Amino acid sequence: MNFITRKVLEMQYKKLDDSKKRLNRHLEKRESLTNSDDKKEIEKLEKYIGIWKKNIEKIEKEIKKIEDRESDKEQATRSSS
Repeated sequence: MNFITRKVLEMQYKKLDDSKKRLNRHLEKRESLTNSDDKKEIEKLEKYIGIWKKNIEKIEKEIKKIEDRESDKEQATRSSS
């Protein structure tokens, strides 16, 4: 794996970790508002939760794509040797 690919992968893993932390914060906040009558705040949190779940899925797909591409390169290198 070359330097740039490794750095991109590190950045993607960092983004994934940050996104999961943000999602957990929103989930905890929603949990604390479960018995609340503040429907607008709960709706807003539900929207944010949906957004962060989609972001996490996108980041995971990107990581998988990079790792698969690198795996394919390694296999091609081995088979040509």
